[in-house]
Amino acid sequence: MKKEIGFVAIGQAGGNIGKLFEKLGYTVLYINTSEEDLKTLPDAAHKYHLEGGDGCNKDRTKAKKLLARNLEKVMKEISGKVPQKLVFTIFSAGGGTGSGIGPALTAVLQQEQDKMTGAITILPSETESVKAHVNAWDCVRELADIEEIGASFFIDNNSDRGKMKLNDIFVRLLDDFISIPEKKTSALGNIDRAEIKEVLSTKGAAVISRTSKQDTTTARVIEHLRKGIFAEMDEMKAVKYIAILAAGAQTTINLQALQAEFGTAYDIFQGFEAEQTICCLSGLRFPFSRMEKIKKKAMENQEDIVNSFQAVNANPMSEGLDLFAKVKKPEKKKGSSRDLLQKFL
Repeated sequence: MKKEIGFVAIGQAGGNIGKLFEKLGYTVLYINTSEEDLKTLPDAAHKYHLEGGDGCNKDRTKAKKLLARNLEKVMKEISGKVPQKLVFTIFSAGGGTGSGIGPALTAVLQQEQDKMTGAITILPSETESVKAHVNAWDCVRELADIEEIGASFFIDNNSDRGKMKLNDIFVRLLDDFISIPEKKTSALGNIDRAEIKEVLSTKGAAVISRTSKQDTTTARVIEHLRKGIFAEMDEMKAVKYIAILAAGAQTTINLQALQAEFGTAYDIFQGFEAEQTICCLSGLRFPFSRMEKIKKKAMENQEDIVNSFQAVNANPMSEGLDLFAKVKKPEKKKGSSRDLLQKFL
């Protein structure tokens, strides 16, 4: 399966996750507007710097314009370096390069190269800047408008774990799920490669959980899905696929309870007798409830931001200074030069 899924890591945040996938044997192409960021990836096999780019300093429009100028070369790079038909773009929603390029490139890959393209994006924490929250809102809004997008994973930096730790957890979760067909098979049932691809190719949000064998119960699986590293699920229940590799027999996980919690699935893929329980839900609604909180966080500072901009642009020094405006100038008297000279004599 590792040979059938590729990644396009965009921006610095995307690169941080991409290098973890590359270490596990996946194909990764790194794209950035900053040469300095690409230099932090000395072991990367495939890197591409957008010509004319010197970073985007959280400016999504700047990133989009750079992509437009480099689009043909970018598409050629991806076609040559990432031949897989199932591809994930990786980027931060709150930044500039990844946030601006990520949704657009995801849509173009889907259309121009006939790839099934999903997205892995990182949402900003509450402590990040107003600009990061505004960018995240616009980025996810654009992602939600892509009709044929594959599964989208929303890693939430609002977690109490550090950013690098979140990256590591996510990469291992997705790798565990992708590697299910290579794990020990069971006569009770297995999840095959086609089913993994189906789960990862469906539009909507996706989440993955991992539960140890000794801790595997229906309640614990639900808890790990709810309280993991991903953005909180939308309040409206909706799920297309449930894929679960259970550490135990058929009776270990109550599928009715799972569906009561998350919604009725269109299809369920099951495997049994594993070393740990891995569960993936896909075809969920995008995390719109979480995005509303991001919007609220940005808007609660709107008045202060507007006042700040106005204060900077206003010029209270509109009048010039005339220190001698009130000094009465003596009138110049007219007379003959001889009379003036006589005064001095």
